[in-house]
Amino acid sequence: MKLLITITLSLTFLLTACKSKTTSNANETKNHSADAISKKGKYAIKSGIVEYKTQVMGMDAKQTLLFDDYGAKEKTVVEMEMMGMKSQTNTITKDGVVYNYDAEKKTGTKTDEITKSSSIDFENLTEEIRKDMKLEKIGEEPFLGKNCDKYSINYEKMKMKGTYLVWKGIPLKTDIEISSVKMILEAVKLTESVSIPATEFEIPKDIKFQ
Repeated sequence: MKLLITITLSLTFLLTACKSKTTSNANETKNHSADAISKKGKYAIKSGIVEYKTQVMGMDAKQTLLFDDYGAKEKTVVEMEMMGMKSQTNTITKDGVVYNYDAEKKTGTKTDEITKSSSIDFENLTEEIRKDMKLEKIGEEPFLGKNCDKYSINYEKMKMKGTYLVWKGIPLKTDIEISSVKMILEAVKLTESVSIPATEFEIPKDIKFQ
């Protein structure tokens, strides 16, 4: 069971990179981030649904990303099964907060998106992030019928390195190694400019968050 939880969290992390911020510059960073979002969304299309196949520690799983308002609202669902045990983890990001929860167990966590964890915003990369994560555009490569920008990453703080294939800010393929654990995320279906019900981004009222 513990291994199942570890793998599920690792899969969620494939689209997420942790970044530590000091208390002294948290408000400044948050304001700067809000300004960046107002100028340009996280994604270059208003809404979308991306279905992924994933593999980590030899285990296959399904991951789905839903987003609206150019990425101001996001939801990631990770589903997998190991030794007959099924697991589903939901992560919703909106209003500057990341909610991670298990709907069946009614438990979860919530964190400040800016100060504790934030998915890589490829549409608004700053020089600080590029240097901190050693994130570099190294070329272009076709994937899923799209001409993607290819990025390399060598984020020493998280012992994380590998590559991303990104289209309009959306990671379509992620090939990452974190602390010697190999993780691969590949989009198998992309639906653009789709209507997503607002209920998809609602936080369940019966979840006990820490």
